[in-house]
Amino acid sequence: DLVLASVILIASALSGHAQSAPEWKTYTSREGKFTILLPGEPTTGYRPIGMDSPTSVTNVINLQTPTAAYIIAYFDPPAAPSGSAKIKKAIDETRDQIVKMYSLKLENEVDIDSTSYPTRVLKMKTPDGKEFLSRVFLVRQRIYHVSIVLLGKEPESSNVARYFDSFKPIPLTNEEISNLPPAQAKNERAIPRKIRVSEEVLQNRATKKVQPGYSVEAKQAGISGAVRVRVSVSEEGR
Repeated sequence: DLVLASVILIASALSGHAQSAPEWKTYTSREGKFTILLPGEPTTGYRPIGMDSPTSVTNVINLQTPTAAYIIAYFDPPAAPSGSAKIKKAIDETRDQIVKMYSLKLENEVDIDSTSYPTRVLKMKTPDGKEFLSRVFLVRQRIYHVSIVLLGKEPESSNVARYFDSFKPIPLTNEEISNLPPAQAKNERAIPRKIRVSEEVLQNRATKKVQPGYSVEAKQAGISGAVRVRVSVSEEGR
């Protein structure tokens, strides 16, 4: 169980580790209640209480390509913000958490009215100068922040627009809102979730690879075997 899987993944993304980029296709999150276009199959994880929200676990979807890292995160506040002042405060607090979490520098932000939900567009920079672009959406009692980190030197304007414009949230129903788990305090432990990733994703995420010895004779004879690896990960992600 990997408590800080998403943070580790983004740290890897910002340091330049990349994976191959398949063609774009629609990703559907039934639990997250949204669809979005992505250039490959993402991994899923979560961040504990206190990272994005002081009372809620945050679900995170991640994908990295050679030129960009894509992050979709969402959480459910204890109550839906009502009124312009409370809506602005909820979005401001989410923005501040994003900036703090990734040590970003906020360069520009603007509220847009062209969507069905309160939306904030953010332009930020990582400590090493990479562009970090986000949009924060408030959809009834769920806050999404959809982000892209531009890792390559080539312009990604077409992909950025395709990514953000394809995001389609589905509002929670009254029944779904009534069934949301109760808010938790920051010091309460969140229930860990198992995270499944493919062999290809694991290979591309590796920061160090050790090739097993394979003699010429064994190779010529086509001899193969399984290699078992045990990995321990602390709650701090080490």
